[in-house]
Amino acid sequence: MTSFERANKRPAPPSAALTVAATPEHLGVLRALVRAAAAQYPLSMDALTDLVLAADEAANTLVDRAVPTSALTCTFAVNSEQRLLVSVTAETSHEITSSNTSFGRIVLEVLVDDVKLAQIPTVDGNWSVTITLSKALQAGS
Repeated sequence: MTSFERANKRPAPPSAALTVAATPEHLGVLRALVRAAAAQYPLSMDALTDLVLAADEAANTLVDRAVPTSALTCTFAVNSEQRLLVSVTAETSHEITSSNTSFGRIVLEVLVDDVKLAQIPTVDGNWSVTITLSKALQAGS
């Protein structure tokens, strides 16, 4: 078996998702999940640390604006460009302004390769908000 064949038979990293109440008390659990799940992907220690900090910032942004009964969901995926995507979603009572000059947004843009903000109005007048963070995986892994 060639090294190419072995590389193609290597199992994919496990996918992970976590849903908790959108409260500050659960942010430690989210950080632990991001660290444990992202460690299964080919990331440098610096990239892993940056991703955990960015996910924490994104989750804090959503928790601060979440409706009282909202859940905070964090999911992982790898796209076709070999980027790890970490998405954090919660229901908020109003839109999040997508100012590129806010401190939180600047922090996110320094820590990860790309930040996407998606907001969809819900039938009850709230907003389903998702912040997706993208971090390039190390080549050749």
